[in-house]
Amino acid sequence: MKAEQSIAIMKALADESRLAIVRSLLEQSQYVEEIAKRHALAPSTVSFHLKKLEQAGLVSSKKEQYYVVIQANVSLFDTTLKDIVSASPASKDLQNERIDDYHRKVLESFFRHGTLEKLPAQHKKRLIVLEQFADRFESGRRYSEQEVTGIIKPLFDDYCTIRRLLVDEGFVQRDDTTYWRKMIDNEQVVKYALPLITPTTKKVNERAELKRQYKQSRPDMGVYQIRNKINGKIFIDSSKNLAGSEKSRMFQLKMAKIVFSPGLQKDLNEFGADNFEFSILEVIPTPALGDNVERLLLALKLQWQEKLQPFGEGGYNSIKGYQREYGQ
Repeated sequence: MKAEQSIAIMKALADESRLAIVRSLLEQSQYVEEIAKRHALAPSTVSFHLKKLEQAGLVSSKKEQYYVVIQANVSLFDTTLKDIVSASPASKDLQNERIDDYHRKVLESFFRHGTLEKLPAQHKKRLIVLEQFADRFESGRRYSEQEVTGIIKPLFDDYCTIRRLLVDEGFVQRDDTTYWRKMIDNEQVVKYALPLITPTTKKVNERAELKRQYKQSRPDMGVYQIRNKINGKIFIDSSKNLAGSEKSRMFQLKMAKIVFSPGLQKDLNEFGADNFEFSILEVIPTPALGDNVERLLLALKLQWQEKLQPFGEGGYNSIKGYQREYGQ
């Protein structure tokens, strides 16, 4: 049964006179005039009700000599109420597509460049946001409170609130010392990628012009590395002005004066400035006016440091600094 017919049946039977007409037709077929007399209705009223019942497929008509005989479609009345309400107005794939689209819109509204701007007030939307944090937990692994903070902080400054909500809403479980995400057997988790750039509400004229001017005047921001070409060790940092940082860092290398990394200074003294190179790892897309640029840069820098591990034998960054910025 199609959804349209299911709805038509429910509407057709939602009238006392039509119910009475159907009951009498289930007993025997009748002429319009007979139905009118039996139920004390005007023939025009009966015709109106019969049209609704016929549209729903509950009755049909046939001509016999000079009269039109109305009969109930008995087979349809074997349909159960469960059959009627089970008729879906949209396919399961379409319903899932609508759910996915809703999730994406929520994420685009509250996340910008991979970080959470604010927690939604609506509970349903808040759960969608919390899923993004829960998905960063590996199934079966236990985390210390400091590790949980390190997972949350790159996405949102108020890690205490998120940590509490993850437990309160059942996304994460905890005991006295550890946190973990418990997966149900055969659970399929649908992950929705965080939008790197959220579409902003369209403004007109002055607002659009301000944005255009802002984009044109802003220098490229992002993450860069300084690499030792001899041993491959690297230093990773972020900058609001990549071009300016490149000039500054290259000048410091040529002057053999590095104050931000003792390890880099040591190798610079040994290998010389010509054996170091500056390169850009990633540029942040143009932020919207009012974005928290510092937090965006910090999150991106931590992602690259986590990926390339420029600590100890691998580079010139301080592991303690990395842990401190991650919230540990």
